[in-house]
Amino acid sequence: MAQFTKPKSLSVVVPVRNEEDNVADLIFEIRKSLKNKINYEIIYVDDGSTDQTYKNLITLQKTYKELRVIRHQKGCGQSTAVRTGVKHANFNWIATLDGDGQNNPNDIPQLLDALKEGVELVGGNRRHSRQDSWIKRISSVIANSVRSWITKTKVNKKALKAHKASKKK
Repeated sequence: MAQFTKPKSLSVVVPVRNEEDNVADLIFEIRKSLKNKINYEIIYVDDGSTDQTYKNLITLQKTYKELRVIRHQKGCGQSTAVRTGVKHANFNWIATLDGDGQNNPNDIPQLLDALKEGVELVGGNRRHSRQDSWIKRISSVIANSVRSWITKTKVNKKALKAHKASKKK
């Protein structure tokens, strides 16, 4: 059995929708938290934003070579946006976090440090309690219940995760 080695490269996937005011700050925070720690790319998936999110990302992409931007023409939902980002990732290890600033990118190195032999996923918690509307909270409870029922496992939905990607074909 091969000895476990910590990831050397990481794809950070960030799904966003109408987050024009948050993208630049979050990119700065991600870069700051990973600089000189690991080789990385940042993949933003714009999930059909109707504000200036996509335009801002394209502008930022000209400055930051590690930034990749993918766009859904219409909103497909956060889970689909994450899946799109993971499918386009260049590296075998993936970190995901929300684009609204509720996750702290400084936790990513700690997640990577928690990885060990046999562990393929670690998760973290939000830096603040969620500020979602009641309809979004109810929708989340329903979605998590359906996921738990389908997978026959308890779903503890965390937006901040580090996990190994499945083998690419």
